[in-house]
Amino acid sequence: MAFQFKNPAEDLWQPDVLGENFSARQLPLVDGSTATLVRHKPKKKQRLRFSPPLRGIAVLYVHGWSDYFFQKELAEFLSEAGADFYALDLRHYGRNLAADQAHGLHAKTSPGFTTDLEEYFEEFDVAHRIISSAHPGTRFVLLAHSTGGLSACLYASANPHKVDALALNSPWLEFQASEFGRTALARMIQPATTRNPHRFLPTIDPGFYTRTVSSQFAGEWDYDLEWRPANGFKLTTGFISAVFSAQAKVKKGLDLQMPTLVMLSAHNYLLPRWNDTATRADVALNVQTVAQRSLNLGRELHIVRLPGALHDIFLSTPTVRAAAYRSLGSWLAALKTRQRDSQLTSCIRAVLPEGNEVLDN
Repeated sequence: MAFQFKNPAEDLWQPDVLGENFSARQLPLVDGSTATLVRHKPKKKQRLRFSPPLRGIAVLYVHGWSDYFFQKELAEFLSEAGADFYALDLRHYGRNLAADQAHGLHAKTSPGFTTDLEEYFEEFDVAHRIISSAHPGTRFVLLAHSTGGLSACLYASANPHKVDALALNSPWLEFQASEFGRTALARMIQPATTRNPHRFLPTIDPGFYTRTVSSQFAGEWDYDLEWRPANGFKLTTGFISAVFSAQAKVKKGLDLQMPTLVMLSAHNYLLPRWNDTATRADVALNVQTVAQRSLNLGRELHIVRLPGALHDIFLSTPTVRAAAYRSLGSWLAALKTRQRDSQLTSCIRAVLPEGNEVLDN
């Protein structure tokens, strides 16, 4: 039997709460907190006669506000299609809350707290380094949800050489009450933010989102209600100010240079009283406002609107999820045909010899 060398990096991965084929690795951060990188690595199957459509693509999923990664089916779909799948639990979320408790950080920092969404660039960078090392030559795709999508946009704008494509699942690109409402509210809470960014704001989540997705109510999904509370984490002035600041940057335009996909529900339901319509709509965002704001992201944008989709597209009904997986998968597969040395480039050079400097960028 040939001697097999053990990869020391594998020792850093431990079994994850999601069970078989999932493992997790803690990422120590400069401020003393931790983030957690989750990996889906299914057992090798019998060799296929065809190449999986997403082979050569690595996907890093980033969750939203009051959330953590538990979307096993999404990971299984992307892995089945050939992608290398990873997910982040950001600092002060999900898998990291126990570490916050152990290190006494919970006494100073509430779950989800930040005063700057660019703070998460540190865990994005660490995750990118680990994934790129494990899968050299693959295309790195950020797939991010809601507030995580807002953070991912800023990261992609600041690091275009690291992010080959950006896929956004109901990104919180603009305030529900539009730019005018955001600007007015930002002015109102700024003095309180300056004095005490940890100050709690009134709870505004009526629990409709949880009611539509949790198996403990009318939904389909099992997850930890401590890590993803029924009415969300307590909002702080510091967090809301960070979101408003990031949304203002999107409004000015990010000039993203990589292909960008925005997936949204076709409808939203933002009324204060429960109605069955909430089970077929986004109850967190004004999807029309977000669709319009998406135009400020960058040079190449693809928008998909899904009737009946929830705020997290990938927690919708099976029929909607099937459409979402197909849309995401086909868009990702198209990335593999975009080599700069493709035959299309030579065709363009043949008919437009004076525009070659553009092709080289």
